[in-house]
Amino acid sequence: MANTENNSFIKLQESANGRVSVKLQKNHFSKDGTENFFGKVERVTFSAQNILDAMASEIPLVDLGTVTSVLNCYTNTVLKVLSNGNAVKFGELGLFYIAGKGAVENDKTKPNLTVKFSPSQTLRDAVQNVEISSVSLNKFEGEITKIQDITTGNTDGTLTLKGSVLLEGTGLKVGGENSGIYFAPLNEDKNVLTEAEWIKVETTLVFNQPSKLLFSIPESVINGSYKIVIRTHIFGRSNYARKELLEVISDVVTVA
Repeated sequence: MANTENNSFIKLQESANGRVSVKLQKNHFSKDGTENFFGKVERVTFSAQNILDAMASEIPLVDLGTVTSVLNCYTNTVLKVLSNGNAVKFGELGLFYIAGKGAVENDKTKPNLTVKFSPSQTLRDAVQNVEISSVSLNKFEGEITKIQDITTGNTDGTLTLKGSVLLEGTGLKVGGENSGIYFAPLNEDKNVLTEAEWIKVETTLVFNQPSKLLFSIPESVINGSYKIVIRTHIFGRSNYARKELLEVISDVVTVA
């Protein structure tokens, strides 16, 4: 299959403008303290089968089985190239690349690695004509009312390095896709760093209830100031899963 500068393996086709719905959520990380909101698009996901069917309709002379085989082969090849430490250009869409994740304790420690995607201008332009059909305010307000260090019993926001922490409040239960508990580091001005620096709690939660969470502080969390960020789809005590991802933010905690 040809892959030249003027004929990449993916040739984008003009498509009809779509519509999306947006939920507004309060920005808890506003740097100047002013109240503002950010929008979260309610996601509608094409499955792999949806994509295969769409591709097959674009090239009717090629059967669906062949399209599936080519897509699977390309996926496996991209994974192999990335696992060998290379970045991968994804046709006209953008670039997959390997990046460091989180902070390290000293200049001798190796950082964790993750994969990121840098969209091309072509991809950015493709969404500019998408229409926002509705905008509404996400009225969910979870709250953390108590942060207790299990090692010392203190509730003053000071946490023991590599210890455990108990959170109490409302709307805390974690569940659903892309949910989790994160330690978001702060800079000297007490502003939260970018999400690439956040550290996720990966261990099993001892308590995972709407009013109570108990978990171990991740090994990669170092001394410093953080906010604990909870992301979940669970709403209330009924375990009802909301479509949008909800967020609860703690006050500043100090890990020492």
